[in-house]
Amino acid sequence: MQQTHKFHNSWSSLRMFLALIGTLSFGVFADTTIQSTPIKSTTIPSITMQDAVKIAIQHDPWLTGNQLQEKALRASSKAANYLPDPMLSMGLLNLPSDGFAFNQEPMTQFKLGIAQAFPRGDSLAIKQQQLSYQADQYPYQREDRKAKILVTVSQLWLDATKADQIIRLIKRDRVLFEQLVDIVKASYSSAQGNTRQQDVISAKLELARLDDRLTAVNSQRDSALTNLSEWLPASAQLAVSDTFVENIALPLSPELGADIKLLLERTDNMGLLHLLGRHPSLLAIEQSAKAGNTAVKLAKQKYKPQWGVNASYAYRDDDPLGQSRADFFSLGITVDIPIFGSAQQDSEVAASRLTSQAIETDKRLLQQRMLAKMLSLYQQEIRFGQREDGFLNAILPQIQEQADASLNAYTHDDGDFSDVMRARIAQLTAQIDLIDIQIEKHKIRMQLGYFLDGHTNSFPQGEYR
Repeated sequence: MQQTHKFHNSWSSLRMFLALIGTLSFGVFADTTIQSTPIKSTTIPSITMQDAVKIAIQHDPWLTGNQLQEKALRASSKAANYLPDPMLSMGLLNLPSDGFAFNQEPMTQFKLGIAQAFPRGDSLAIKQQQLSYQADQYPYQREDRKAKILVTVSQLWLDATKADQIIRLIKRDRVLFEQLVDIVKASYSSAQGNTRQQDVISAKLELARLDDRLTAVNSQRDSALTNLSEWLPASAQLAVSDTFVENIALPLSPELGADIKLLLERTDNMGLLHLLGRHPSLLAIEQSAKAGNTAVKLAKQKYKPQWGVNASYAYRDDDPLGQSRADFFSLGITVDIPIFGSAQQDSEVAASRLTSQAIETDKRLLQQRMLAKMLSLYQQEIRFGQREDGFLNAILPQIQEQADASLNAYTHDDGDFSDVMRARIAQLTAQIDLIDIQIEKHKIRMQLGYFLDGHTNSFPQGEYR
């Protein structure tokens, strides 16, 4: 009689517990359909994804080095427009070798001269302009670098957030599975009812698999946080660690402007290429192309002669009788005649022109790659959106119905415990898949934001400039 009473208590507890699982599952599913993420945070994080991006940009040594390189080119540009230093010469002329007396011969002189060379044509001004164009690339390179940091840090943050949400989801379900194992074992030990040994083994096995899955996801989160720490100073790394001790919710997804979305929907390549023309990476290549065109002009200056002027003053001593001798003053002009080097000059001009054309080709190739990547990302976003709708409106509700049906059958001695376990694992897997879809959709939108710099409302670009 006591054993029967014990069995009824265990069997009653098992049924109540399975009903509780169904209630909790439905609650989680309901939250998933309402919120933007299956797990909603109720605490304020120590640091946000936007904060992490801003800190990474502020402490990026590449940006500092790039700025120093620009300043170096600006300084070189200023120096390039100055004439070369004049040449000063001094010498003794026609000194007699039979006595080395300075006043012995009338042609003996002490000569002081100065010479100044002038570059060919407008070489100085063109060289200054070329260096200025080269320096103009660097601000655009920094803007491109900032946009790439935004994407990289955001994706690492989202990877850590995905792992964190999955960990919390598994930990919550693990508590239920632990209690389920205990109750199933108690029910089996009563040796009555439809609880079998394989039910106990199945419950333990699923708990072990859940632990293995938890270990794997913890490793993924650790890896994401380690990669994120590469972009942050030590103080920010501690703040990030403190943040992920809390419950981190999925950040709001950036939104595309209506005009941009219309261009993407219509696959308006010309409109999108026009939009991409303002991208920092393409603007940097434009400055490089301008510098290349200037190099062609600079090479053409070699066809022009190089001029020079020189002046000298020659002092003569008095003759041995004390009579004064006149000093000499000389003035001359030099010019080279580029006759024999024309083939070399032709080759240099051709090389400069070909280099400039190659830069233009690189720009067109980059435009095409960016356009193709942008359209591909937009199509992926559409597919992920369709998958998200499918999970919210079809898959999760049907899994919930399946779980309710298997639970109802088992509690009325008309089903297998393994069906209940599979239904519960299927629910957990579906919720994890939904988190993965939402995170991937968010990451794709962040990548689209790189190509449409300044045309999304999630990260105001001026905040990081």
